[in-house]
Amino acid sequence: MTLRILFLTALLSSPALAASPCSGEKTELLILGDSQTGSYWASSYFGNFIQKCLTNQGSSFVSYARGGTQPAHWMTDSGLDRIETVFRSPAEPHLNLGVDSVPTCKKRLDQLIGIHEPSRVLLFFGDNLLSANTDEIRKQFREMIGILDSKGIRGENCILLTPTYEMAVASKRNVPSKNLENTLKVLRAVQTEVAARCRIINGLEIMKDSPLLKGDILAREAVEGTSGCFGPAANDNIHYCGKAAQELAEKVCETVTGNSKSDAPENGKLF
Repeated sequence: MTLRILFLTALLSSPALAASPCSGEKTELLILGDSQTGSYWASSYFGNFIQKCLTNQGSSFVSYARGGTQPAHWMTDSGLDRIETVFRSPAEPHLNLGVDSVPTCKKRLDQLIGIHEPSRVLLFFGDNLLSANTDEIRKQFREMIGILDSKGIRGENCILLTPTYEMAVASKRNVPSKNLENTLKVLRAVQTEVAARCRIINGLEIMKDSPLLKGDILAREAVEGTSGCFGPAANDNIHYCGKAAQELAEKVCETVTGNSKSDAPENGKLF
């Protein structure tokens, strides 16, 4: 019996078994988002560029994102758990974790906070809520901010990036709901609900002086060495790609790291 106990103790304490699927590195910043942050099919979207910028700045961060998700899908709604999860960190520029290999604990905000123990969280959602009514948008963000608040992440440590302008297309816009009116609806709902509880980075305000902005549309310009901005994506008006995504990511990166040359838009400012 004594030998059996010693054997089991040694087995359970081995590094291979000690590593839990719900474990992870401790980090300063946790990023959560949808396909803008975690598309697995392109290397020219927001998530790719902010990973590069934060890494170059020496930031400690991890990023999780799944295409099509709203805040609800990172809380209690399991409807999109079958979507691939894309993970990023300073060591991982674009790692598709797949579906079956990702435990539920890494698809839920409250559990991810427990795993990584971040002191700050950056959330980038809203483009998948363009067709939702204002009450639903407010409800989802209220509940998500409630989770952060319960974990002690509030004020300047709770950062919400709202959607920005749509992309130019070659011929036909593939997402009719992506327009300035609906983007403003999401922005105003977030600002009304969040108020002084978190810091809001106004996606429209931060890009309003971009040289790529032509009227209310961002020009489609590729970044050398990346994919997903032209070809089959030429009529994708909802995903910020190429130089537009790079510019947005770098401005957000500067704001988050405190290396911005000018202050980011503050709470309560409507576009």
